[in-house]
Amino acid sequence: MQSHVVVITGAASGIGQELCRLFARRGAKIGLLDRDQSKLELLADELREAGAHCFAAAVDVGQREHVHAAVRRIGSTLGPIDIVIPCAGICRASTVDDLKVPELEEIVRTNFLGAVYMIEAVLPSMLERKRGQIVGVSSLAGLRGIPFEPGYSASKGAVAIYLESLRRELRPRGIRVTTVFPGYVQTPLLDEINVLMGADMSNGKASTPAAAAAAILKAIERGSSHVFFPWSLGLSVRLSRLLPPSLYDLVMERMFGRLPISRVPTPVADSAKS
Repeated sequence: MQSHVVVITGAASGIGQELCRLFARRGAKIGLLDRDQSKLELLADELREAGAHCFAAAVDVGQREHVHAAVRRIGSTLGPIDIVIPCAGICRASTVDDLKVPELEEIVRTNFLGAVYMIEAVLPSMLERKRGQIVGVSSLAGLRGIPFEPGYSASKGAVAIYLESLRRELRPRGIRVTTVFPGYVQTPLLDEINVLMGADMSNGKASTPAAAAAAILKAIERGSSHVFFPWSLGLSVRLSRLLPPSLYDLVMERMFGRLPISRVPTPVADSAKS
């Protein structure tokens, strides 16, 4: 990773933040993108004090023009981008009574289109150089529909399918594509879900952001096409895809049907969890 140029969205907290720290320790040049400018500046200062070469920009990844402008600035400051990791994401866990289409649109714009815009911005340079790596963060929640998270599940499922389609085309052209499927990670998003459900949905087994970032970095270094974590939950969710709809509905009813569901008023950024 020495001297590689890595761009990470959702960089100011959670998994994105820990990835920035890991890449900095390996001597990478890092482009930090996040819409929380104050947290972003704190992280950039931390990395620079540790000797890292980085560029930080406050960007809403749901704004295509802003994404392209930031990528151009990173390219002119740090050099051609070798690895892009669209980590930015938001979720609003809610009951069906609370679903609001504008909020669903924001989730899709940030989680799915935000990744699409980032890939669009860096891909021409990668294709020209015939090398690069795209690391997209989907979710185990994107493998099957999860109650109370329709927008989140749909947006993360879209990320997974989009990356799968790209991987088939880009592999022969020297560009690797890795799809990340996190489960429960200790982020503000998990806190929100637990409040809504009235229970700890991870049963105390949520990954730390640092552990999640380490798993992602290992997959990047190996050139893996997929990474699922935690392993046991990843296996369970993948096996659930073999269940017929009626049986899957029964499983979901047993898991969620008796929880003391409450209402959550505002969206929470997950900065690339899960």
